[in-house]
Amino acid sequence: MRGEYTVKQLCKAIGVSRGGYYAHLGRPVKVASERDTQDIEKIQSLYNKNGGTYGAKRIAGELRANGYIVNHKRVARLMKEMNLKSRIRVAKTNKESKKSSAGHVYPNLLERDFNALLPNRKWVTDMTELIVKDVKFYISAIMDLYNREIISFVISSSPNTDLIKETIHLAMKTRGLKNLENVVIHSDQGSVYRSFDQFLLAKELKFLPSMSRKANCWDNAVIESFFSHMKTEYPCLFPVSTPEQVQRDLYKFIKYFNEERSQKRLGYLSPAAYLKTVSLAS
Repeated sequence: MRGEYTVKQLCKAIGVSRGGYYAHLGRPVKVASERDTQDIEKIQSLYNKNGGTYGAKRIAGELRANGYIVNHKRVARLMKEMNLKSRIRVAKTNKESKKSSAGHVYPNLLERDFNALLPNRKWVTDMTELIVKDVKFYISAIMDLYNREIISFVISSSPNTDLIKETIHLAMKTRGLKNLENVVIHSDQGSVYRSFDQFLLAKELKFLPSMSRKANCWDNAVIESFFSHMKTEYPCLFPVSTPEQVQRDLYKFIKYFNEERSQKRLGYLSPAAYLKTVSLAS
């Protein structure tokens, strides 16, 4: 092409200066170093393993936790070179007004203190819905704030008090507890949590109900964040095709979340690994 057109004509056609063109020719070809290659392999492996849900900071943190030291800024630069980008959670923009109805409203015992010195002292719970192929699922979960483990996860076709009761009983079974004395269970002010059935269950099992302030999601931010991560990451790890698949694979995601997925707050360990590490140290 340079035989048919002058450099000046070509540069004008593509919108660059002649000086820029010659400067580009004089630059050395960009070649990945041996360290770049090693880092790229580590980054790609961890990115693929977690379905593309890990960003630069989480990848760098988990690599450091496993003895491979790399700065998160370097990981971010290499991910840009590799055209890798973590899935971004979309912030909720819709505001749904909830009708106030009669029921038991409890004081906020957590007061946004989401740290727990002991297991089975602070549990947070919530319920969400997931729609697949016009089939609606209601999901109830309980997390122990001690190690951010999902200790109960139940899927139902109805958002009733039976679902909440089953969730709490499953949490007891998971942790091997005969009753829930001295356990705070924090929720929002949803009607199922304010119900008379829930009031009786608290009396029977001896747990301490705690509630967020009305229309204040930040009072239960940790479990809200879990559901947000779940809805973003689950389809990446287990591509959803049928409602039947959801009921099978959601439990696989919970196993992954508890046993493999690292958390910054836990020193980039999974909830299960953190609990094991603390148990061995004590």
